[in-house]
Amino acid sequence: MNQQLTDEQETLTSPRPGSARTVVWVVGCFVLAGLVAGLVWWKIIDPPYFVRTSQGAVMDQAQLGRRVQADGWFMVLGVVGGLLGALVLVRRFERAPLLTLLLGCLASVGGGLLALGLGTTLGHSDVKSLARTAKTGAHIPDSLGVISHLVLVAWPIGFLVGAVAILWGTRPRHHDSYRDDS
Repeated sequence: MNQQLTDEQETLTSPRPGSARTVVWVVGCFVLAGLVAGLVWWKIIDPPYFVRTSQGAVMDQAQLGRRVQADGWFMVLGVVGGLLGALVLVRRFERAPLLTLLLGCLASVGGGLLALGLGTTLGHSDVKSLARTAKTGAHIPDSLGVISHLVLVAWPIGFLVGAVAILWGTRPRHHDSYRDDS
């Protein structure tokens, strides 16, 4: 009796698989993750800079390393965003794991694009006009960006790793067709 009552309560409180509510939750979760990741990425990365010379502007090897570092941090934020998204979404919508996985993978790429767009917008610098007006030896900050857009793959990878780990560790619910009330 108690088991039956809790199953009925759970049915009333948990969303139905395939509902619009699932889509809103998944998309909303990754919009939030993308906004937070874009802001964090913009704040933690100190963009590389060019040095103004008499012939133009050059970037030395140390600054090129900082440019690669921006890609690395973006990937770390993407994996963390994907893992957190999986933790929230797969637990919440465990009755529709396939739908959650498919939507989560798509929405995680969208979250990554949002993070990339926000970070590059906030970290934009007009290098050409700054280089024209800078004196020789001046440091000209580069715009925040990534070298390869393949870093976006970190978002769905993080989501899938988290989702598989959660689903693998979850006991399946078996509703017995018989009951032993003795």
